[in-house]
Amino acid sequence: MSLITNLLTNILESNRIDPYVDWLASFIVHNGIYAPSLLLLIEESGIPLPIPGDVYVAYTGYLISKHTITFQFGFISLLTAVLIGASILYYLSSHYGQVIVLRFGKYLHLNEKRLLTVEGWFKKYGFWVIIFGRHIPGFRVPITFFAGISGVPYPVFIASTFVSVIFWILFYISVGEKLGNNIKNFLHVHNYLFYLFICLFILFVGSIIYIVLHKKKKKQKANKS
Repeated sequence: MSLITNLLTNILESNRIDPYVDWLASFIVHNGIYAPSLLLLIEESGIPLPIPGDVYVAYTGYLISKHTITFQFGFISLLTAVLIGASILYYLSSHYGQVIVLRFGKYLHLNEKRLLTVEGWFKKYGFWVIIFGRHIPGFRVPITFFAGISGVPYPVFIASTFVSVIFWILFYISVGEKLGNNIKNFLHVHNYLFYLFICLFILFVGSIIYIVLHKKKKKQKANKS
């Protein structure tokens, strides 16, 4: 059994009773070079998958560490997959948003509460929500969806997504490169540590942005008076 097969078996070991996950495992094993990017594109398009996108990116890092693919190929293929997938969901939501929510919302995690939360964020922080909000678990699809239905200009949306995705991809590729066969334990058993770190980072940067914008508004009010 190859190292790649061993890794994938370890990652999915706890989910072997799920035939859907078994199929995904088999698909990745037999299409290791292209599967992570393809599955990431599908997920970014709004179709939920049982394995989170973080794992696909980290798995690509593992392939890079084993010299199965080059870093350039892995990074560009993942980045392209995210931008295409997000663009597809943006287009669909901007043209058929209401229909999607009514017919498929419960399957795509697009409930009213989550969309209202995203709407509140957009009103307060604008495009910063796309850059930082995508890193909050469970909000990647709702943020893209709301950007489409609310009329966020596509250039603003795709540029913000591009900035956000670069750091996310680099982070999880480095995880996959360094951890190799231990990726399962680090991404699943200690997954909360990753999200804790990301949330703290977002909170820190968000606080700085809030302070800067608050001071700017205060200054503008003072100039008007």
